[in-house]
Amino acid sequence: MKTSISRSLSGMQPTDAMRSIKEKATSNRFFVYALELVLLYVLVFAAVSAFAQEPAKAGKEAGKLEFVKETMVFNSGKVYINWVAKSNSEDCIYVIERSIDGTEYEPVGLKEGIGSPLELLYSWVDSKPISGTVQYRIKQINNEGNLVAQADPKTVVSPESSPLFMDKSNRMVQVK
Repeated sequence: MKTSISRSLSGMQPTDAMRSIKEKATSNRFFVYALELVLLYVLVFAAVSAFAQEPAKAGKEAGKLEFVKETMVFNSGKVYINWVAKSNSEDCIYVIERSIDGTEYEPVGLKEGIGSPLELLYSWVDSKPISGTVQYRIKQINNEGNLVAQADPKTVVSPESSPLFMDKSNRMVQVK
Protein backbone atom coordinates (compact mmCIF):
# COMPACT_ATOMS: atom_id res chain seq x y z
CA MET A 1 0.00 0.00 0.00
CA LYS A 2 1.33 3.39 -1.04
CA THR A 3 1.20 6.33 1.23
CA SER A 4 1.49 9.81 -0.18
CA ILE A 5 2.45 12.74 1.91
CA SER A 6 1.34 16.15 0.77
CA ARG A 7 3.22 19.19 1.92
CA SER A 8 2.29 22.83 1.85
CA LEU A 9 4.69 25.59 0.96
CA SER A 10 5.83 25.93 4.55
CA GLY A 11 6.54 22.23 4.76
CA MET A 12 3.53 21.43 6.93
CA GLN A 13 0.09 20.24 6.03
CA PRO A 14 -2.58 22.93 6.63
CA THR A 15 -4.95 22.23 9.42
CA ASP A 16 -8.69 22.83 9.33
CA ALA A 17 -8.21 25.92 11.51
CA MET A 18 -5.74 27.41 9.04
CA ARG A 19 -8.09 26.68 6.12
CA SER A 20 -10.90 28.38 7.99
CA ILE A 21 -8.77 31.45 8.65
CA LYS A 22 -7.72 31.66 5.00
CA GLU A 23 -11.34 31.39 3.81
CA LYS A 24 -12.44 34.14 6.21
CA ALA A 25 -9.56 36.34 5.11
CA THR A 26 -10.53 36.05 1.44
CA SER A 27 -14.20 36.75 2.16
CA ASN A 28 -13.22 39.74 4.32
CA ARG A 29 -11.06 41.13 1.49
CA PHE A 30 -14.16 41.39 -0.69
CA PHE A 31 -15.97 43.21 2.11
CA VAL A 32 -13.04 45.59 2.63
CA TYR A 33 -12.84 46.33 -1.12
CA ALA A 34 -16.58 46.99 -1.27
CA LEU A 35 -16.37 49.28 1.76
CA GLU A 36 -13.45 51.19 0.22
CA LEU A 37 -15.42 51.70 -3.01
CA VAL A 38 -18.43 53.03 -1.11
CA LEU A 39 -16.23 55.43 0.87
CA LEU A 40 -14.51 56.62 -2.30
CA TYR A 41 -17.90 57.30 -3.94
CA VAL A 42 -19.10 59.27 -0.91
CA LEU A 43 -15.90 61.33 -0.75
CA VAL A 44 -15.99 62.16 -4.46
CA PHE A 45 -19.67 63.18 -4.37
CA ALA A 46 -19.07 65.29 -1.24
CA ALA A 47 -16.10 67.02 -2.87
CA VAL A 48 -18.03 67.77 -6.05
CA SER A 49 -20.99 69.05 -4.02
CA ALA A 50 -18.70 71.30 -1.98
CA PHE A 51 -17.07 72.71 -5.11
CA ALA A 52 -20.44 73.23 -6.75
CA GLN A 53 -21.74 75.25 -3.79
CA GLU A 54 -18.79 77.59 -3.34
CA PRO A 55 -17.64 80.10 -5.92
CA ALA A 56 -13.98 80.10 -6.93
CA LYS A 57 -11.89 82.13 -4.50
CA ALA A 58 -8.58 82.19 -6.31
CA GLY A 59 -7.96 83.12 -9.91
CA LYS A 60 -10.45 84.84 -12.14
CA GLU A 61 -13.94 85.71 -11.01
CA ALA A 62 -16.68 83.27 -11.94
CA GLY A 63 -18.49 84.45 -15.04
CA LYS A 64 -21.75 83.86 -16.78
CA LEU A 65 -22.06 80.51 -18.53
CA GLU A 66 -23.54 80.93 -21.98
CA PHE A 67 -24.68 78.13 -24.22
CA VAL A 68 -25.48 78.07 -27.93
CA LYS A 69 -28.88 76.66 -26.94
CA GLU A 70 -30.43 75.57 -23.65
CA THR A 71 -33.83 73.95 -23.08
CA MET A 72 -35.60 72.65 -19.99
CA VAL A 73 -38.91 70.87 -20.48
CA PHE A 74 -41.28 68.97 -18.18
CA ASN A 75 -42.74 65.96 -19.99
CA SER A 76 -44.22 62.66 -18.77
CA GLY A 77 -43.26 63.22 -15.15
CA LYS A 78 -39.61 64.09 -15.88
CA VAL A 79 -37.61 67.25 -16.52
CA TYR A 80 -35.43 67.06 -19.64
CA ILE A 81 -32.47 69.44 -19.70
CA ASN A 82 -30.51 69.89 -22.93
CA TRP A 83 -27.74 72.34 -23.75
CA VAL A 84 -25.28 72.91 -26.54
CA ALA A 85 -21.83 74.02 -25.36
CA LYS A 86 -19.92 76.53 -27.42
CA SER A 87 -17.07 75.36 -29.62
CA ASN A 88 -13.54 75.32 -28.20
CA SER A 89 -14.80 74.69 -24.69
CA GLU A 90 -12.45 73.06 -22.18
CA ASP A 91 -12.73 69.77 -20.29
CA CYS A 92 -14.96 70.33 -17.28
CA ILE A 93 -17.78 68.97 -15.18
CA TYR A 94 -21.26 70.41 -15.49
CA VAL A 95 -23.20 70.41 -12.22
CA ILE A 96 -26.98 70.59 -12.56
CA GLU A 97 -28.63 72.24 -9.57
CA ARG A 98 -32.26 72.60 -8.51
CA SER A 99 -34.00 75.12 -6.25
CA ILE A 100 -37.51 75.50 -4.95
CA ASP A 101 -37.14 79.08 -3.67
CA GLY A 102 -34.54 80.42 -6.14
CA THR A 103 -31.96 81.15 -3.43
CA GLU A 104 -30.75 77.78 -2.14
CA TYR A 105 -29.70 75.29 -4.81
CA GLU A 106 -28.93 71.62 -4.37
CA PRO A 107 -26.82 69.61 -6.83
CA VAL A 108 -28.93 66.91 -8.48
CA GLY A 109 -26.75 65.76 -11.35
CA LEU A 110 -23.34 65.74 -12.99
CA LYS A 111 -22.29 65.62 -16.62
CA GLU A 112 -18.71 65.36 -17.86
CA GLY A 113 -17.86 68.09 -20.36
CA ILE A 114 -15.47 67.21 -23.16
CA GLY A 115 -13.17 69.82 -24.64
CA SER A 116 -13.85 70.01 -28.36
CA PRO A 117 -13.39 72.39 -31.30
CA LEU A 118 -17.04 71.60 -32.16
CA GLU A 119 -20.31 72.50 -30.48
CA LEU A 120 -21.45 69.55 -28.36
CA LEU A 121 -24.97 68.62 -27.20
CA TYR A 122 -25.38 67.53 -23.58
CA SER A 123 -28.51 66.21 -21.90
CA TRP A 124 -29.58 65.25 -18.43
CA VAL A 125 -32.93 63.99 -17.10
CA ASP A 126 -34.37 64.68 -13.65
CA SER A 127 -36.39 61.51 -13.21
CA LYS A 128 -37.71 62.57 -9.78
CA PRO A 129 -38.64 66.24 -10.16
CA ILE A 130 -40.35 68.25 -7.48
CA SER A 131 -43.91 69.25 -8.37
CA GLY A 132 -44.68 72.93 -8.70
CA THR A 133 -42.39 75.75 -9.82
CA VAL A 134 -38.71 74.78 -9.70
CA GLN A 135 -35.59 76.51 -10.95
CA TYR A 136 -32.63 74.71 -12.52
CA ARG A 137 -29.19 76.07 -13.29
CA ILE A 138 -25.97 74.63 -14.66
CA LYS A 139 -22.51 75.33 -13.24
CA GLN A 140 -19.22 74.65 -15.00
CA ILE A 141 -16.41 73.31 -12.80
CA ASN A 142 -12.85 73.03 -14.16
CA ASN A 143 -10.44 70.13 -13.59
CA GLU A 144 -8.98 71.82 -10.49
CA GLY A 145 -12.44 71.95 -8.90
CA ASN A 146 -12.94 75.70 -9.25
CA LEU A 147 -16.15 77.29 -10.46
CA VAL A 148 -15.59 78.63 -13.96
CA ALA A 149 -19.05 79.95 -14.76
CA GLN A 150 -22.73 79.43 -14.06
CA ALA A 151 -25.79 79.83 -16.24
CA ASP A 152 -28.81 81.90 -15.38
CA PRO A 153 -31.52 79.84 -13.67
CA LYS A 154 -34.43 78.60 -15.79
CA THR A 155 -37.89 77.97 -14.37
CA VAL A 156 -39.79 74.74 -14.99
CA VAL A 157 -43.41 74.33 -13.92
CA SER A 158 -44.63 70.80 -13.32
CA PRO A 159 -48.27 70.05 -12.60
CA GLU A 160 -49.26 69.26 -9.04
CA SER A 161 -50.95 66.07 -10.15
CA SER A 162 -52.04 64.50 -13.38
CA PRO A 163 -55.49 65.59 -14.64
CA LEU A 164 -56.02 61.99 -15.77
CA PHE A 165 -56.74 58.99 -13.63
CA MET A 166 -57.26 55.32 -14.39
CA ASP A 167 -60.45 53.63 -13.34
CA LYS A 168 -59.24 50.10 -12.64
CA SER A 169 -62.72 48.56 -12.65
CA ASN A 170 -63.28 49.16 -16.37
CA ARG A 171 -59.69 50.04 -17.37
CA MET A 172 -60.61 53.44 -18.73
CA VAL A 173 -58.59 56.61 -18.49
CA GLN A 174 -60.80 59.50 -17.41
CA VAL A 175 -60.35 63.24 -16.95
CA LYS A 176 -60.86 64.53 -13.40
